[in-house]
Amino acid sequence: MSAIRSNAGEGETPPGISSISDTFRFLSSLRFTIFLLSFIAVSCVLGTLIKQQAQPREYLAQYSESTYTILKFLGLTDVFHAPWFLFLVGLFVLNLVFCTINRLRTLIKSGRETTLPSERTMRAMSHRFFVRDRKIDQVLDLFKGYRPTVRNEGQVLLEKGSLSRYGVLLIHGSIVIILIGSLIGLLFGYRGFMTLAKGESKDSITRRGVREAALPLGFAIKCNDFRVSFYPTGEPKDYVSRVEIIDGGKSVRQADVRVNHPLTYKGVTIYQASYGSDPVFVFTIGGEQVRLSQGSVYRKDKLTFMVARFEKSVHNFGPGVQIGYLEGNEPKTAWFLKDVPKLREKEITGIPIKLNDIAEEFYTGLEVARDPGVWVVWTGFALILFGLYINFFLYHRRIYLRETAGGVLVAGASLRNKETFRDEFVKWKEKADGVE
Repeated sequence: MSAIRSNAGEGETPPGISSISDTFRFLSSLRFTIFLLSFIAVSCVLGTLIKQQAQPREYLAQYSESTYTILKFLGLTDVFHAPWFLFLVGLFVLNLVFCTINRLRTLIKSGRETTLPSERTMRAMSHRFFVRDRKIDQVLDLFKGYRPTVRNEGQVLLEKGSLSRYGVLLIHGSIVIILIGSLIGLLFGYRGFMTLAKGESKDSITRRGVREAALPLGFAIKCNDFRVSFYPTGEPKDYVSRVEIIDGGKSVRQADVRVNHPLTYKGVTIYQASYGSDPVFVFTIGGEQVRLSQGSVYRKDKLTFMVARFEKSVHNFGPGVQIGYLEGNEPKTAWFLKDVPKLREKEITGIPIKLNDIAEEFYTGLEVARDPGVWVVWTGFALILFGLYINFFLYHRRIYLRETAGGVLVAGASLRNKETFRDEFVKWKEKADGVE
């Protein structure tokens, strides 16, 4: 009875192995690929239509508070960093890997196949001829560049361009590499911004997102100079930042950064992104010339004041600057009007102050990014080009040789470039004096 029970399930697949096989089959299916690509495509469209990594006030200016809450909850304000998007991309990578494994198994299985077609099958092929009074070894010299892969008694299989069968595998693998490189960049890279006035330096950037956060770079970027040129129409023609990299307190590099000409240091790339201008106020304070910007605080001896406000026109008297200062313990304010001589200078706490000029000073806007996966992505693109070349410019051909009574039967087949193969086959036939 025990023997009968032990043989009762013979030939059946254990439930655990069956479920693993079903899962593998589903994850490597074309239907699952289309499903994933559709969702990724829709996600990318949403990420294009909805502004990404903006401040809450920007969303609230465009959407209602409830709509913004939903967008934020679903991760649609930062689609390409959202966990669900990364999960979809990860599943797509897994799908491609499993598809590649399936294809590779099929190729390996066909490569191990040693059974050659029968004489009847060979005579039914569209490309064939018969060489009289020859042996196989004598006919082999016809097929230069072809490699014998199977040799049985009285039979030989010659192949050329078998590498083309692996083109699709290489393309699949390249896409996986590109996606992995992109994920590395998304997970471990960063992108942020900084603005620098001439002579200013910073060692951190502001990352754009729902909450802005300063990110230290590990080195400082200093703007030594910034130049803007304009077309006659007033449109910007070119803007260039002369930047200096300061690492460990030492100047290690200087370069011009302009549009489409970034600077890279320690894997961090600095792009010229934008520019702007701020008013600069030139004062003479107690005989000393001082340049101040809005919000600047001046301190010397018993005088302390802050540039509090700037107006391009104060009651139609032209541009003016308001400063705030302390007289004793009492806070006071005073206006300086550039175009009114009597209101250009005042005496505050016994020190003469004169507004000489209001100038415009440009500042540069730099985008700073680090993408540790970029070389992985470039490697993937290089491999995909090689895979496309293999897939489209090489083609697999097979020549079958069989010794029969009175000679050698030759037949051939090619799945692609059939006209080229037909012409090649005709030349072999003529050279060998073959007959049908």
